[in-house]
This record gives sequence, C-alpha cells and structure tokens, in this order.
Amino acid sequence: MGPAESKTELNIQKAFKAEMRARASYQAYAQKAESEGNPELAKLFRAVAASEEIHSQALLRCLKETSRTTVDLWAAGLYDPESLKETTATNLQRAIEAETEEFTNQYPQMIQDADTEGWTTARETFHHVNMVERVHAAMFREALDQLGRNQPAEYHLCEVCGNTIERKPIGPCEVCDAPEATFQALR
Repeated sequence: MGPAESKTELNIQKAFKAEMRARASYQAYAQKAESEGNPELAKLFRAVAASEEIHSQALLRCLKETSRTTVDLWAAGLYDPESLKETTATNLQRAIEAETEEFTNQYPQMIQDADTEGWTTARETFHHVNMVERVHAAMFREALDQLGRNQPAEYHLCEVCGNTIERKPIGPCEVCDAPEATFQALR
C-alpha cells in the first residue's frame, strides 16, 4: 500500500482539519462568552483553542513519516459563523459533544490504523491528542455545570501535547511526560 492510500495519512488529514475547525470554533465561542459577561469561560475557550493549535502542528509533523504529502494539500475548515448567535451554554454543549466524539470514536480508530500501518509518530500523536480531548471535554462539562458561578482560573498549556490544566504544573506533563518547563501560562 502506497503512502497516498494509507489510512493513517488520511486520518492525519482528517484530524488536522478537525483540530483547526475546533480551534476556530473555540475562538468564536470565547468572543461570545466575553460578550455575555463570562470572562472566565472566554479564558477556558481560548486555552483549549491554543491546545487545538498544538494538536494541529503535531499532526503536521507526523507527515514527515511520508514524503508524498505536504502541508498545502488541504485547507482547514472554518467555524460556523452562526455559532456567534448561540448562547455560551449552547457552545459549551457543542464543545462537550465534539470533544467526546473525538476521544470516544475518532482517535481510537486512528490509533489502531496507525499502529497497524507502523506509523509510530502518528500513533503517539493520536494517543496524546486523544487523552487531551478527554481533558477538554471534562473541563467544558465542569464549566457548563458551573455556568454563572465560574471561578477565576489560570490555565497552563503543555507546548508538546496541548494538555490543558487549571493550575501551575507540579512535575512533568501527565499526558506526554514533557518537563514542567514546557507548560505555558495562558492569561
């Protein structure tokens, strides 16, 4: 099977588009949350958007395992401008559903395909992204449960895998084991 026919390569492209779409959506959701007077939720959406950007860059690096595909072969989808008309509660619910779909269905299959086809970097990347999407879903679920009562938070983002935490890191990343120094505070 040639690289152009590889399930893993197609999965990388699909995942890249999904991560970029999520990034754009979460940036829009942050604007909406801010306009509704929810600055803490806006901060959460911005933190997760930054994480999705790290995921997309990691996925692009996976393509180094093949020379047949380049970054300019696809364009990322954009968020739905209608989302600016929705409430923050609706946007949180959409985010929970999207993140849950990714970690329960999308990434597990991609991990299996990459493993079967011997794409070690892609498999590791899919695994890390899958773990972080679970974290994101939990953060959005908690934010929805606390809507209107959200407490100030300082998010920290692992620049290696995109892991997003609500506290200063104490030790290596729980997802990718990167050193504590790889976390960046998002304000």
